[in-house]
Amino acid sequence: MVGPDAAAEDGDRMRVLFVAMPLIGHLFPMMPLAETLRERGHEVMVATGGDAATVVRARLPVADVAPPIDYLRAAVRGLGRHPVLALRSGKGMADARGGAHVFAVTNRPMIEPLLRAAIEFRPQVIVHEPFASAAAIVADQLGVPTILHNIALDNGTVIRRELLALLTDTAVASPASTLSIAPPSIVRVGGRPLRYTPYCTPGADTPEFLREPSTRRRILVTRSTMLGDGPDTMLRAIVRAAPYVDADIVIVRPDRKTSRDTALPANIHTTGWIALHEALPHCTAMVNHAGAGSVYAALHAGVPQLATPAPGDRAWNAVSVQRRGAGLSVPARSITAAHLNTLISDPDLRASARAVAAEIAAMPSVTDIADELTHSVGTR
Repeated sequence: MVGPDAAAEDGDRMRVLFVAMPLIGHLFPMMPLAETLRERGHEVMVATGGDAATVVRARLPVADVAPPIDYLRAAVRGLGRHPVLALRSGKGMADARGGAHVFAVTNRPMIEPLLRAAIEFRPQVIVHEPFASAAAIVADQLGVPTILHNIALDNGTVIRRELLALLTDTAVASPASTLSIAPPSIVRVGGRPLRYTPYCTPGADTPEFLREPSTRRRILVTRSTMLGDGPDTMLRAIVRAAPYVDADIVIVRPDRKTSRDTALPANIHTTGWIALHEALPHCTAMVNHAGAGSVYAALHAGVPQLATPAPGDRAWNAVSVQRRGAGLSVPARSITAAHLNTLISDPDLRASARAVAAEIAAMPSVTDIADELTHSVGTR
């Protein structure tokens, strides 16, 4: 690996601006490409806000262009006049129009500060995730090409189109290219395939016992970062089921009640922030809230997962995994010992999960895409 000033000669050095909503789950899928370009000597800046800005500031220059998202307030404001879209979102089946109405609320105040940051940085290309399509408006004003970087299992091209229709009356140039991390056997999303690369929160400390094989089957449980440490329905169900499951169950970032409970079943353990890619290879299965980051982590590791459908796109994510045969979709409050025992013992679930992991491994790497980007931008 080379240092940030060693790979590219001055004349070949690009300035690349990465733009994401102020949500960790939206920024992290783009960070491997951003850091690879930085390691090759290109100038890279990230424009985001909130926790996302805080956690990556130690690794890359950051322009803070957006306040933290109050997702519930944005959903109420964006979907208040659209009951059908609101109903779909509440059921976890948000479509592109519904997502656009929610994120238009948070994109509008980003446009001016993002434009100021871009004028100062002078990027040659702007890479943005679909829900941060304010970046496309700024790029168009500056005459800079964009690259659309899909981050989930939904169609970012459609989300971008619907979001821009709400943000501006002016036609905006299409992306110069689109990247997609979605495994085609789960969902086909247009664009250049890009292998999902794990990225963890700086400072995550994975306990040694999670970085080693276990003599017992092990289930890793993760929960949404948006829930804080308040009561968690999923964790309550898992604690009830645990005594009837022949496996160790490790809960990452437990809620307040679980962390303080001194009478947890003997096979339940808790831990703080960890690097999922360090722990999952030594786990039999995973239970998660169906957020794209957790879903992709399990798919990449090749372990079966139980994903709990919830508002936003999380029912879509959970159902997509179940349809592929790589896991189960079960409402949080309905999780039983039977579900968990099936998750750790069903050979078909395990085989399908491993097949998806092999599919991901065969996709072009972040290094391949960085090479292509360097060539395409450098020859403009």
